[in-house]
Amino acid sequence: MSRLKDGRFYGYLRHPLPHERDTIVDAVVTSYVKAAGPVRQRAIDDLDTRGASVLSVYGQRMASAAVRAGSVDTLRRGLVAVGMAQARLRDARENLYPLAALHDAASLLGTSLRNLITEVSDSLPTSAVEELRAFDQRQEQDKSLAAMGLRRLGGGQTLLYS
Repeated sequence: MSRLKDGRFYGYLRHPLPHERDTIVDAVVTSYVKAAGPVRQRAIDDLDTRGASVLSVYGQRMASAAVRAGSVDTLRRGLVAVGMAQARLRDARENLYPLAALHDAASLLGTSLRNLITEVSDSLPTSAVEELRAFDQRQEQDKSLAAMGLRRLGGGQTLLYS
């Protein structure tokens, strides 16, 4: 988690896709998923608000990357990152943006946020899964890109949630 505290992550959301920082965060998320339950909990416990914000931004970036690549696996990694961040964000509403993007990306890729949450639920703390499910249970207009002030820019290999 200490790798997420690097000052180079300031402005991370605005960097082009893909970016070297995505690889760093991806390694953190992959390591977390592969770890045993107690190790995962320690990782969450060691996460500070700055690292949580980086994970949240990564989730939004991976929504764009997933659509570009046609990869549901990339969506899963983004959702795990958002779930990891949930309890450690200064303001949990920060995760609304990536969740709206992940929700939209899931529909573009022929799946649903609900299915993705089910698929990653064993990797996340129960409280995070409950909050992810609460977002998914919102009315469609309350979890849309427009509701969060987001939009799709470009399409295909240039799609970006902004």
